[in-house]
This record gives sequence, C-alpha cells and structure tokens, in this order.
Amino acid sequence: LNRWIATELSRAVKGVTEALEAYRFNDAAAAAYRFVWNSFCDWYLELAKPIFLGEDQRLKDETRATCAWVLDEILKLLHPFMPFITEELWAKTAAEAGIVRPAMLVTTRWPKIGPTHDAAADEIDWLVGLITEVRSVRAEMNVPAGAQIPLVVVGASERTKGWLAIHEAALQRLARVSTVATADETPSASAQIVVG
Repeated sequence: LNRWIATELSRAVKGVTEALEAYRFNDAAAAAYRFVWNSFCDWYLELAKPIFLGEDQRLKDETRATCAWVLDEILKLLHPFMPFITEELWAKTAAEAGIVRPAMLVTTRWPKIGPTHDAAADEIDWLVGLITEVRSVRAEMNVPAGAQIPLVVVGASERTKGWLAIHEAALQRLARVSTVATADETPSASAQIVVG
C-alpha cells in the first residue's frame, strides 16, 4: 500500500510539473486534484484504516510515516494553487508534530519525480479497479447499499487468486460483499456478482 501511494505521488508530481512547465494550469490543477482526492483521500486512507487499527506496530509506524511524508508532498504540490492555506498548514502540521521546519513552504524544493511504475503497486491498482467495478455493477443492478452479496471471480489466474486471498477483508469492507470466491468455489446463494 505504501509503495502504491509513493508511485501514485510520483505520477502526480510528473503530471503537475509537466503541466505547469507547459503553462497548462488547468491540467496541473486537475492532476493535483485527482491525486489528493482520488488516490490519497478516497483509496489510501480507506485502505490504511485496518493497518492503523491492527496489531502490527512496525507496519503502523511505516504507514504513519508514509502518510506524513505524502501530506508534506501534497502541500508542496498544492502550494502554487493555494499558497496561503498551504503555508498555514505547513506551519501547523509541524507544530502538531513537534518538529521545526527548516524553511517556509514557499522556499521549499519542489517534489522530485520518482519512479512512476512499481510492480508491487500494480496489486493495489488491481484492487482499486476491482472494487470500483463491483460498486459500478451494484449501482447498475440496483443492489441496496446495505446488502452484502457474494463475489465470484471467473477465470482468475493464480496471481489474481493470491491477490483475492490477501485482500478479501478489504473487498468485503469496501465492495460490500459477503464472500469472495473463484468460479470453482462458487457459494450457493441467489444473488451474486460475477466479474469475468
């Protein structure tokens, strides 16, 4: 998860930087917006909640540090669009954390473009895509929001089966499914979403 958000941040920095250098300010703002609201707020924080509530202290610390770093980078990315608010948040977040920033945000270096592809991040991209598709099918089929139905994945590769097993709890929570199975383990229930 942390590698995924770092990769998404690199993609956002690349998009915002290229758009600003080409004087396409609307594209730069759109790239920043997509990253902050879609990748960070919608997905990263939702997927990180079980980590923060879990027992693995090392993973909690890593995720907390990653979250803090990404928030700092978000402030840098948003600074050209909302300088006064980001400058205030830059100072307030430092005070809350009990740290002293070496400089004001306006004089801080622009984020560097890191790797924009990470094979480990592909797993989270797959998870986000699957949850999005399940939610879309639920909406199209008028499945009540509170209804928990089984998810059956047809024709899953071994890699996909592994990812399903790893992320079953996230799928159950975020896609509102009761069980996750592959076609050869089809549960006996009347309502099913089949992703093929």
